[in-house]
Order: sequence, then C-alpha cells, then structure tokens
Amino acid sequence: MTLNRQVLFQVTMPALLVALAMLGTSLLGIRSINHLQADQDKIVGEHVRSLEAAQDLETELRHIRFHSFVYVMGPDNPVRRGKVTRDQNEFERILGEIRARAGTDPEQNKVLNEIETGYKLYLRELEAVARAPVGPTAKDYLAWADAHPIRHIVTPCEELLKLNRRSMQETVEESAKRGRRASVWMIVLGILGGAGGLIGGFGVAWGLSRSITRLSVRLRDVHEHLDQEVGSLRLTAEGGDLSGMERQVGAILERVREVVGQLQRQECEALRAEQLAAVGQLAASIAHEVRNPLTSIKLLVGAALNGRFPRGLSETDLQVIHDEVGRLERKVQSLLDFARPLEIGPEPQDIAGVVHQVLDLLREQLNRQSVRLALDLPAGPVVAELDADQFKGVLMNLILNALDTMPAGGCLDVRLARAPGGSVLLTVADTGPGIDARVAERLFTPFFSTKPTGTGLGLSVSRRIVQAHGGTLTAANRAAGGACFTITLPGSSRHVPQPDANANNSPPNPSLSA
Repeated sequence: MTLNRQVLFQVTMPALLVALAMLGTSLLGIRSINHLQADQDKIVGEHVRSLEAAQDLETELRHIRFHSFVYVMGPDNPVRRGKVTRDQNEFERILGEIRARAGTDPEQNKVLNEIETGYKLYLRELEAVARAPVGPTAKDYLAWADAHPIRHIVTPCEELLKLNRRSMQETVEESAKRGRRASVWMIVLGILGGAGGLIGGFGVAWGLSRSITRLSVRLRDVHEHLDQEVGSLRLTAEGGDLSGMERQVGAILERVREVVGQLQRQECEALRAEQLAAVGQLAASIAHEVRNPLTSIKLLVGAALNGRFPRGLSETDLQVIHDEVGRLERKVQSLLDFARPLEIGPEPQDIAGVVHQVLDLLREQLNRQSVRLALDLPAGPVVAELDADQFKGVLMNLILNALDTMPAGGCLDVRLARAPGGSVLLTVADTGPGIDARVAERLFTPFFSTKPTGTGLGLSVSRRIVQAHGGTLTAANRAAGGACFTITLPGSSRHVPQPDANANNSPPNPSLSA
C-alpha cells in the first residue's frame, strides 16, 4: 500500500502541476478575452449612441421644417411659435451631445461646424420672415417652402448620419476580427494544452522509469552486501503491475529485516564477548594486584610456621605484612569506589584554597624528587560548587601522575584562571615524556594503565567525579613537551563559607591517591 501511495504521488503530482498550469493559462486567456469583449462592447455602445443621436438630429430637422412652414403662415400665433422654439431647443441639445461625443474626430467636427453654420443662417432667415411675413397667396407660401432656410442644414445632417453609419460598420468588422483572433488563440491554447499533457505524461513515465531503475540498482547493492537470496529478488514493472512490484518489495523488506535481526544478534553476542573479556581483564588485574602482597605475606607466615624464625616474626616482618595488607585494602577500596555510584555534596569552595591544601600535602615529595613548582593563581577567590574531598582526590591523582613521569626532576605547572562565560579552568602540566599517541584514546578507559602496579582506575574515576560536578577533564600533549590535564568547571557566584580547620586537613579520596 505504501508503494502504491508513493507511485500515485509521483504520477499524480506532475500531472496535477501540468493541469494547474493549463488551468491558469485558460483562466488568463478567458480573462483577456472578457476584457477584449468588454472594451469592444464599450466601443460599439458609443458608436450606437452616436448613430442614434445623428438619427434623432435628422428627425428634429424634419420637425423644424414642418413647424417652421406652419409658423410662417401665421407668425402671430403663439402656439405655432412655441412648437418651433421647442424643436429648436431639442435640435440644439442633440447637436451639443454629438459635439461632446465627437471628441477630436476631424471628419465629424468638420460636419458639425457646417451644421452649426447652416443653423445660424436658418435662424436669421426665419427671423426675417417674422419681420416681413410671406403671402398672402398659396403660390407665395409654396415658393418660400421651396427656399426653406432649413436647406442649409439638411446636407450636413445627412453627411453626419453617413459618418456614424460608416463608423458603426467599421466597429462591427473590428469586433469580428477580434473574435476570429480569440478563436485562433483558443485553438492554439487547446493544441498547447494537449502537447503539454503529452509532454507531462512522457516526463512522468520517464521519471517513473528512472526511479524503478535506481531501485533496481539499489537492490543489486543489497545483493552485494547481504546474500544471494536478497539479490535474486529483482524489481520489475512489466505491464504496469504495481501490485506485483509492491509484493516483491515487501518480500525484500522481510528478508532484510531477518538479516538485520541476525546482525543485531551477532552484535549482542560480540558485546557480551567484549564484556566477558573486560571481566577477564579485571579479574587478571585483580589477581595480579592481590597475588603479589599475598605472596609476601604467605612467605613470611610460612617461614614462621616452619620454624625458621625461632623467636617469631620480627618487627620488620610484621611491618611488611602490615604494609601489604594496607596495599590490599587500598586495591579493594579503589574497586569499590569505582563500582558504587558517586555521591557528592557540592558547596561553594575557593579552588585556589583547595589547590594550596593538596600542594601542602605533596610538598615533601616535590622536594624529594627535585621537582620545581610553577604556581599561577588569581589574586582573588575563584569560587565553584565542589565536594572538597572528592576534588582533592582528583587533583592529587593528577599531580601524583605528573610526578611519576618526572622521577629525575622537572617542573610541575599548576594554573588556575577564569574562562569566558563564567567557567573556571584548572591545568596540571609536567615536563615528562608526554602521552603516547598509541594510548591517548584509552587514557580514561577503566582498568587501563601503563604502570606495572597501576589499577587503571585513577583517571577514569577522576573524570567521573569532574563530570558529576558539571565539568570536563581532558588531556593533551604540550608543544614544549610533557602532558597537560585540563579541568573545566562551572563558576559560582555564591560566597565561600568559613573554612573548618578539621575539614581543611581531611585526607583526599583514598581510591585516587593510591
């Protein structure tokens, strides 16, 4: 089902995009055609109104001619005079509308000027008739009708009507041309739509074919990395059988799950073997560390039991047994400290004071090994949240390790500084041979030691203690020679409580100082 959805998505998305593109193009074309049609309708409407105005003007011209003739036969009749005046007013109104619609058309403006000129002549002649009436015989009235003053307007009005009819005809022809052009564009759009659909379908088929090809290549890679059974399952899409394709992929995935499960079981077995190896290494280390003191004790006690010492064990022999028992006790304690969870009680402590306390304990050993001390501490207190006893053990372990690398003397460099961001940096460096590159990665690994009598727990426990304080412990070689261990701790803004004399002299963690 998942494969079908993926294939459906790959097939429908390009087709949907093409359909949306064609829909957008069609909507744009329809919108353009609608605008064209609206503009054309507006032009046609203007010409229709102009043609109607010209026809109305010619109608009023006939009214004026008839009512003027009746008025001439009785100029003193006010009713006849009123009809003529009404016709003249309507004629002037229509002429004004036509003048407003004409705009800058030179032909219409020329004809309108002729109409206005003829209309003025008509008014003057009609006024002359009012002052000198025509008649009284019918022949006189007929002669005036033949020379009617409206003759000055008839020809220009007919010309104006012809102009409007011609403009109307041109507008209709232009509208027909635009309609034909719109039809051509719609045909072109339809052809492009079909071509776009074909191209889109070809692109979808090509993309799907490429996806199937890439999937087949990936399956061949699976064959190279897993086994022959997985590689024998080939993905095909003959005849467009997507359900068959999904079944094949499902079979492949099932086989891959089996292989992954087998690999996970092998990984668990390898991890168990590694753990057993670590336990064996620990047992060997414990056996080695315990055997030597027990051998010394066994020899002395055995000699006393066999009667080699008639007076019993001497004070020296008892001191040897006592020292060896203490050595065993320290080994066992270090293992217990490593195994149990860390319990720290951090309080605001001045790190510089802790450094001074540890160095005071080791001052005699520094002098005995002729090791020069380079101490760089800030003038003011450097406060951090510490478990003083635990941290003393960490610092003593680092200094003792540094002294072990300088048996013939050297320089011990201890520096304390404030780092950007409020953290604290404490470095312990020596001038010994430095850290061997072959053991650098395993330096903090439990039970790993380069010393013949070491347990390999000192640095591991030290790092655990520093991390429990929210800090880090790292090691690196100095450019000038020797090793440098760096402790980074978060600083504190709390005040340091008054030191307790007994607490200051408390011994460090025995598991680290051993």
